[in-house]
Amino acid sequence: MLRKIVLISLFSFTYLPVAQASWKTVVENDIFSAGKKAELIGEISNENQSVVFDCSEGKLAISQVEADRNTVVTGKGSYQTLIKIDDNQPVALNTTLIRRSPESIALTSTEKDKIMTLLRQLQAQTSRQDFLIGVMDSKGNQLSSGSGSVSFAKKSVTKFIKACKIEL
Repeated sequence: MLRKIVLISLFSFTYLPVAQASWKTVVENDIFSAGKKAELIGEISNENQSVVFDCSEGKLAISQVEADRNTVVTGKGSYQTLIKIDDNQPVALNTTLIRRSPESIALTSTEKDKIMTLLRQLQAQTSRQDFLIGVMDSKGNQLSSGSGSVSFAKKSVTKFIKACKIEL
């Protein structure tokens, strides 16, 4: 019995740091550009949502991604996504609703200056305060809001900007 308790405790302490990772970077070779493409993914507290920074072939985008197989995306609706990191002012991004994959939808922006500001803020954050994210429609109606941890953000941002050859 004591052996089982020790093994369970050891497994729990070993697994705990992995389970707490709120940010991760995925880097792949890009066959089309002979360079790299990367995703920086941060979990949002709302189930099945994340904020995703994408880069490939000199392109940079940010998306609020949600698992959703059923929503039919028609036309180009206009939304505003607000993201607040640490004690900084919220960054307002003009976003468009797209189907990201058969399993997910996303509000996406390619406003490079604002994306770079968010990357700088994530890399420079000093507190453990959660980041905040919210979405409004074109009429100013609040549609959703959430938050996410900044744990492991610095390390993941560093890996992302290195893969993307971004200078902050």
